Amino acid sequence: MKTRNTLLAALVGILGTTAHGQVQLTVTGSTAFRANVLNRVPTLYDTGSLTSYTNSASAGTISYIGTISNKVSALGATTVTIALAFSGSGTGMTAVKNQAAIGVTDPSNPTGALINKVPDVAFSDVYPGAASPPIPDSAFDRSIVGVVPFVYCKNNALAGISNITREQAVLLMTASGDFGMPATYLGGASPNPVYLIGRDSGSGSRISVEKDIAFSGTPLLWATNGVGGLITTNGYSSGSLVRAVVASVPSAIGYLGLADFNVITNTATALTFQGVPYTPANVANGSYGLWGYEHVVNRVGGLSANQILVRNALLASIQDTTYQSTDPGYTNNFVAVQNMKVERGTDGGPITSLNF
Repeated sequence: MKTRNTLLAALVGILGTTAHGQVQLTVTGSTAFRANVLNRVPTLYDTGSLTSYTNSASAGTISYIGTISNKVSALGATTVTIALAFSGSGTGMTAVKNQAAIGVTDPSNPTGALINKVPDVAFSDVYPGAASPPIPDSAFDRSIVGVVPFVYCKNNALAGISNITREQAVLLMTASGDFGMPATYLGGASPNPVYLIGRDSGSGSRISVEKDIAFSGTPLLWATNGVGGLITTNGYSSGSLVRAVVASVPSAIGYLGLADFNVITNTATALTFQGVPYTPANVANGSYGLWGYEHVVNRVGGLSANQILVRNALLASIQDTTYQSTDPGYTNNFVAVQNMKVERGTDGGPITSLNF
């Protein structure tokens, strides 16, 4: 009996199905790339088969359920559930490696309640070695699906500030806020201090920017309290929270992925970095240095055959060259890997040519 039960359990694992022939894939990781994943997942599903469930209290915590036979014919009428919950790049990779459960929307509960699931796949703005603690690259199957640029941006009330150097960015990490760096240090008109708004330690945006400017240590970050005052913080859990503060606080400077910065362009302005403005061409030719790769990881041997089919379909949808070259949600916020003329082998590492 023990042997029979073991064989049955192994068979279920090989097929990658739950009861009633379902396939489930739980995805976590980068909030900077969240909008892209949310855009592409629905494209996998057969017309008329898709139902989605959203948890209203947790942005981006969505489960999709339906069939994907047009994209993966081998799955036929098998029900496929893709659950998404984004917690940050480093946090997401660590959860996948350690098989630590995260809260996702329960597709069997129409109220959108959360249930705990172990994530199978994580999107990340940084290499596994940049997680805390570092994860060896050999622990994961890893693919690259794009390049994620970041910008330092300021509230428009900070008159006169248009550029930030690497040295200024490093100093800003520990010297902003009360009795700290005045706006005049960055070329501003006011002697009042500027306040740095940033992400939590598990964020790929924070890790990538800190690596790109060669900062090490613990940054001094600020947040708003319940009455609009500024207090110290360990960092926000998403770019959407950072952008809201940068957009509303006259003395705020922050760093954001383009998907978040582009939401607040009416009230905030991107700074040039080392005198170079962000443009896709400047990233691609190596003259603008605030960027990282968007990786997708899963544990080596951690996915069933059917889960691999679903993962590969999702990656193909994101990597589609037509999508990456024509969809504004991608072209406005990311740089396609095929357009890059340079590369870097580690986060914040030397930028080298692909052509000579």
